[in-house]
Amino acid sequence: MKPKLKFGLPPWRLAAVLGLAALAAGVLWIRHAGREPRAWYPPCPLHATTGVLCPGCGSARTLHDLAHGDIMAAAGHNILIVALAPLLAGWAAWALWRGLAQNLPPPSAPPHTAKITLVVVVVFTVARNLPWWPWTLLAP
Repeated sequence: MKPKLKFGLPPWRLAAVLGLAALAAGVLWIRHAGREPRAWYPPCPLHATTGVLCPGCGSARTLHDLAHGDIMAAAGHNILIVALAPLLAGWAAWALWRGLAQNLPPPSAPPHTAKITLVVVVVFTVARNLPWWPWTLLAP
C-alpha cells in the first residue's frame, strides 16, 4: 500500500507541487527585487574570513542574473552554476513530470553522480583560487 497524506496526495507528489511553487516564488521575488539589488546579498563567510573563494561564491548574483536572463553576467559570477543549471533544470523537469503527470517517485541519481560532483567542485574551487591567468577569470 502506497503512503498517502491526509488529503490524498502521495508524499512525492506533494513535494513536487511545493518545490515548483517555491521555485516560482523565488524567481518572482528575485525579478521583483530589480536589476541591481546586489548590495543586500550576504557575503560568503569563508571568503570574508580567509579570502578563499568557495565554489558557491557569486552564486546569489548568478541566480539573480539568470532570473533576469543575463547569462553572460551570470557566467562572470559563477560559471559552474551556469554550466550545471541546464542539467539540474532538465533533471528537475523530469522529476516533476514523473511526480505530477505519472504519479511516480522522483528518479534516483546515476551511480557515480556524487563522486563526479565532488571531484568537479573540488577542481573548480582550486582552479578559481589560483592567482594566474586564465584561472583568475573564474573568480566572481
